[in-house]
Amino acid sequence: MVNPYDHAHQLARSIRASQQYLEVKEAKRKLEENPKFREMLDKFTEKRLQMQTLYLQGKQPSPEQSEEMEKLSTAIQGVPAITAYLQAEERLIFLLQDLQRIIMEPVEDIFGKEMK
Repeated sequence: MVNPYDHAHQLARSIRASQQYLEVKEAKRKLEENPKFREMLDKFTEKRLQMQTLYLQGKQPSPEQSEEMEKLSTAIQGVPAITAYLQAEERLIFLLQDLQRIIMEPVEDIFGKEMK
């Protein structure tokens, strides 16, 4: 009999060994060498979440919020350590989304697409 938990643990080990995971880990290590860069990324991440929350609520950000986000985006684009981290993070997220889609296929076979 197949034990899905064994496969899940193997999948976790595979993710940790994946290029995407290792790139994020290395990019994060480099980023953390400079506390100022880490602070910039944290502020950017916080503002991005605030903007996403507004959009999900059907609201538009104020001109000041939009301008602040634009300034933050421009500032981090000039920092290779931050852009490398964000790009690596995005590749890992894509991997995880693909894996989630694959894992959900048997559930969708039973319950249909309404499980999404």
